[in-house]
Amino acid sequence: MTEIVVGVIGAAATLVGVWFGAWLTRRQQRADAAQAEREQRLAQMQQLVLAVSEMMTARAIYHETWMSRTKRWRVAGLAAIEFWSAWRVHGGRWEGAVAALAPSARVVDGWRRRSVEEAVALAPYAAKVGAAGLPLGMVDDPVLAAAAQKLMDAALEDHGEAVVREAIEELRAVFYGLPGP
Repeated sequence: MTEIVVGVIGAAATLVGVWFGAWLTRRQQRADAAQAEREQRLAQMQQLVLAVSEMMTARAIYHETWMSRTKRWRVAGLAAIEFWSAWRVHGGRWEGAVAALAPSARVVDGWRRRSVEEAVALAPYAAKVGAAGLPLGMVDDPVLAAAAQKLMDAALEDHGEAVVREAIEELRAVFYGLPGP
């Protein structure tokens, strides 16, 4: 009889041990999965911030090279020089003014074409921002998704450096559980 009681207790203890072991295993697997997901989201967040930073740098270089006030004044000056020289060659009369419009218009058109060509060079940076931000923008956490979307919008729509910086801080606050900016 004692052997039966010991056997039943042993079987019960084994079942409880198996159940407890399975429970601990599932718990650890969930914790590992949550940690892996967090690390993946951290990597995605870092990729998004890096892509935004690269795009902002490329855009700043583009603006300084092609759209700055200095560049526009230079183009206007070159167009004026072209106009003046062509006008003087044609005798400085009304007919000369009409003929002088073509070389100055070519200077302005050349600048416009090159600035558009260089603006197209920003497209890969925008694509990289979209590719880096899309996974974060589609997560189940609506606050994280909204913060990622805000950062993508701020960068892609050129809302300015201050708005981008604010969006990065908001994304970091959501990710690390810090109070917002």
